[in-house]
Amino acid sequence: FKKLKMEGGGPLPEGFSQGDDKAQQMEEQIAMMMDSILLPEAKERLARVSLVRKEQAQSIKMKLIEMARSGALREQVTEAKLVEMLEEVQASSAPKVSIQRRKYDLDEDEDDNDDDLM
Repeated sequence: FKKLKMEGGGPLPEGFSQGDDKAQQMEEQIAMMMDSILLPEAKERLARVSLVRKEQAQSIKMKLIEMARSGALREQVTEAKLVEMLEEVQASSAPKVSIQRRKYDLDEDEDDNDDDLM
């Protein structure tokens, strides 16, 4: 973690526009950082998540790198901690759905029986 702090720098850019070499080098750096930040079980879980939800996995990776650079991580991230982070990201990005039942002019009562509409 000390090595990550010493590297410094801000968050990594999301879009790579300077060619394949830069993108590949950036991916290799991220993979090396993930090796030092995550325990093997957590790394496997993040790999499985990235197969299904790439954006969510990418945001978790960036969050982990920022936490490591700022010194917020004292030890390697376990699978349980990664699951907590994934749930937080999923809860914040999940759309809220509310369903309201329409009232009809013929519906006289508050019950769920629709016999009075026929």
